[in-house]
Amino acid sequence: MMQYPKAGLAGVVIFSTFALTACLSGGSSGDQQDASNDTPSEPGQAEVGRWVTGDLHVHTALSQDARSPLSDVLDHGLGEFDLDYIALSNHMRNNSQDNNDNDVGGLLFYDALVKYEIPEVRTLQQDQYPDKLVYSTFEWDMPQHEHYNVGILWNDDNMDERLAAVQEFEYRFSNKNNLSDFAAADLQAWNDRGISRQNQTHEDALAALRWLQDNFPDSSYGMLNHPLRYASSYTIADIRDLNDAAPDVFFLAEGMVGNQFNGHRGDYGSSSADGVHGGVDPVVADVGGWWDALLGEGRHIWNVANSDHHFKTRDPYASGYYPGEYAKNYTWVAGQDELTSQGLLTALHTGETFSVFGDLIDALEFKATSPADDIAKMGDELEVKQGETVTVTIRFREPELNNRELVVNDGNHYDENPGVDHVDLIVGDVGDRAEKGTPAYNETTNSSTQVVRSFTAADWYTDSEGYNVIEYTFTASGNQYLRLRGTNLGYNVSGLTVDGEPQRSAVVEDPDYLRYYEKLNERNYGDVWFYSNPIFVSVL
Repeated sequence: MMQYPKAGLAGVVIFSTFALTACLSGGSSGDQQDASNDTPSEPGQAEVGRWVTGDLHVHTALSQDARSPLSDVLDHGLGEFDLDYIALSNHMRNNSQDNNDNDVGGLLFYDALVKYEIPEVRTLQQDQYPDKLVYSTFEWDMPQHEHYNVGILWNDDNMDERLAAVQEFEYRFSNKNNLSDFAAADLQAWNDRGISRQNQTHEDALAALRWLQDNFPDSSYGMLNHPLRYASSYTIADIRDLNDAAPDVFFLAEGMVGNQFNGHRGDYGSSSADGVHGGVDPVVADVGGWWDALLGEGRHIWNVANSDHHFKTRDPYASGYYPGEYAKNYTWVAGQDELTSQGLLTALHTGETFSVFGDLIDALEFKATSPADDIAKMGDELEVKQGETVTVTIRFREPELNNRELVVNDGNHYDENPGVDHVDLIVGDVGDRAEKGTPAYNETTNSSTQVVRSFTAADWYTDSEGYNVIEYTFTASGNQYLRLRGTNLGYNVSGLTVDGEPQRSAVVEDPDYLRYYEKLNERNYGDVWFYSNPIFVSVL
């Protein structure tokens, strides 16, 4: 398994506080940048880098069930909402549209990718978004399970090799095609290499992840999309299997799901286990639930938020917000190099990512400090001695406005940000890794996990940089992890929270589609959250 960074040496600040105050508009750091994007606030306190914003799950008209032209998606996501990157993730299925939603007949994913997506992305980036990152991944129908994003990354030097790998993956592991869809010469070449199809069972799903782990451990990734949209999609033992099969590849889970602009928020209807809670899959939203059970084994599986954009509205239908409009991931990218897909992957691996709905916050510093001044940030491990005091520092910033439209589709995003009501510090114990074949391997809860402290405005002050600052200390008594969530809601808001816990999001219906759109916006922007990834504390 990849070794994740430990806490820094005494006296070295790993987290750059000044960079948190920078404009998060991206841009190529290979060019001359505003120093505020990458300069630490105090001399000798390095790490140089920047925060980038993006969306890892975005469809265009190239997907059979999507309708937004590629140019429209990028214009909104990179232009209007100023994301730094977008990962296109069209379905690995036979699709029948081009980038502009013109019917072109049935095409394998690979053929559509090469013929349509890659050439237009290259043109649009060169002409309109030279300082932004757009790269291609795919949403795979995982055998026996649900949707899973796969990225096999390439650059100019290895593009042909990596595209051939995408094509081979489609043949080996996709069940949304027929043998007759593939060229005879390709079939013969695969047959000559002894390659067979593995696209029906859970074991086939594991084989696919092992194939990525074996061939592209440092240049591919997988992401579990909308985990419990269907109650029967996975057991937690399945998740453990997948993570064990490819620990360097499977480390992301889309807990803050897309398709929020939907009557069933997140598209979690009657087939789900319990809908979404505050728009978030119960895997992440439930304190002591699946995510906590996995973190409690020390597994490095990180939460992210995405749009899962297919289209926003097609009267009278509604689906998902544009990339960057409602959901954002903020990831710290170390260094000053131009942002690349490989550089982003390296940054995502560290776990230094927080995710937000409705622009509730736009900056977060979350760190734990030992008495020796060792510091751990999200994704890191802090080593302390039994009985030592650990100091937790939380700094967050609330933007003045969010992107809520005054009237849906009028293009005027001037709504006032609702503000953070409280921030929860969630802590759980870390124990032994569950062994396959034991009852622990099927355990869906972490009974030790609890909200150890909930902070309101009475508990924080605002510093000179406009950040709300919280400090909390505790005595280290065992191996634990710490994570955060925050919301605009009070602790007991009818239909939304009970004792601070998010409740199942309401279903919105209305026969008048214009009224329906406004009700969706009202529900979604009235119930917004942010989640951090964890910090691990290990007692020596």
